[in-house]
Amino acid sequence: SLMSAMFLQKELPIRIGKRVQELQSLPVPMYSTKSVRELSALYEETFFRVLNHDPPNNSKAEQSFSDMLLNVRDKHKLVQANIAAGFIEMLRSGVPKWAIESEEIQDKLTRFYTGRIGVRLLMDQHLGLRRDAQDRSEQAQHKRGQLQQAFVGCVQTQCNLREIIEDAISDARDACKMHLKDCPTVMIEGREDISAPYIPEHLYIMVFEILKNSCRATVELHGRASTSHTPMYGEELPPCRVTISGGSDCFVKISDRGGGIPPQSLQRIWNFAHTTAPPGMQELAGFGHGLPLSRTYARYWGGDIEVMSMENCGVDNYIRLGVPAKFYGTETPDWMKREAVHSDARGVY
Repeated sequence: SLMSAMFLQKELPIRIGKRVQELQSLPVPMYSTKSVRELSALYEETFFRVLNHDPPNNSKAEQSFSDMLLNVRDKHKLVQANIAAGFIEMLRSGVPKWAIESEEIQDKLTRFYTGRIGVRLLMDQHLGLRRDAQDRSEQAQHKRGQLQQAFVGCVQTQCNLREIIEDAISDARDACKMHLKDCPTVMIEGREDISAPYIPEHLYIMVFEILKNSCRATVELHGRASTSHTPMYGEELPPCRVTISGGSDCFVKISDRGGGIPPQSLQRIWNFAHTTAPPGMQELAGFGHGLPLSRTYARYWGGDIEVMSMENCGVDNYIRLGVPAKFYGTETPDWMKREAVHSDARGVY
């Protein structure tokens, strides 16, 4: 814990400083907005808080340092909303939409968010390992394995995909009901016994953001928000489907019948400034950040997100996690057996 804290005090200022540089390198119309300048000031404040903290080379100083990291994590929760507010300020000040959605802004924000994931991951891992150590000291020896749920810091070595997806489904449906007063049924299909070494929060974010879009599109096309003379309600709405599969990689497919995306608009869905949500519903649409930010999380671990649209029908969203699947209580899949045989034959172990 002491070594981890001392490493963070050296590493975090470097990474946070780079985030400040990325924000300050944004085009003038965006960096000059109040929201983005406030965000930059927050990162500058965090830089000096970490840098000027007493060296965490003893238990008391490490406790203080970890408490400061918890406070920093809480203060940085609204980064996404700050960036979205910056886009809104630009629109209101008369900046053309083509300039707001420019590749320069998108590339810089992608680098900023990718770096931010790394900063957050370092803090979460230190705080998670610290929590694990405290829990082990408080638990009886025979209960340790059960209560820890195979976590190493913030990484769950056997993350049950279905459990995380069920949580995301529940919250996405609640958000849709709160804003649109209705929501389609969401069905889970495929393998239910798949686990993988992953960070549950990252999987949750990806599934939650995509499902919000699917539920909203379904209600707007078929439900009470549609212009149809015969709108559908509740269980009458076409269901969204979540399919889980895996092998050498893990996959989650989220399908809806919300009308699809026109081909000319398909590339814009990855733009941080693009949203189809009307005023007052930006939160349900992820402030326009939902899909591009989810893809950034997936790509951070070597995975990806792809969207296949059938106009006037629906959308299939494919999440690839970039980690091999593990199966509960089942035999080793044939592909694993074959790969093991080939590896032995080549002398690879």
